[in-house]
Amino acid sequence: LTAYTGAAHRAHVVSAKAGLDGLTKALGVELSPRGITVNLVSPGLIDTVRGKSSTVVPEHHKQRTTLLGRRGKPEEVASMVRYLAGPKARYVTGQTIHVNGGVFLP
Repeated sequence: LTAYTGAAHRAHVVSAKAGLDGLTKALGVELSPRGITVNLVSPGLIDTVRGKSSTVVPEHHKQRTTLLGRRGKPEEVASMVRYLAGPKARYVTGQTIHVNGGVFLP
């Protein structure tokens, strides 16, 4: 999410995430002649427990709300990954799929 919206004091994270979007597009073009699809799942605010080394919730997480009024569940992100890895998504490539409850609408 922050790759598209930005976040204060997180330039290193925002840059890395934005780079994944470009890498996805480039690999989608490069690998498509071989029938290989490449996609990126970009989760938003997901209800997970942060690791012990990360005791502070980032400010941008506190300030955001979703259109659905709740955080996502890990299994909702996993469902998108499962779809993209399956045969029904063979015509989807070079895409960033946002699973974020409407907090970011590209």
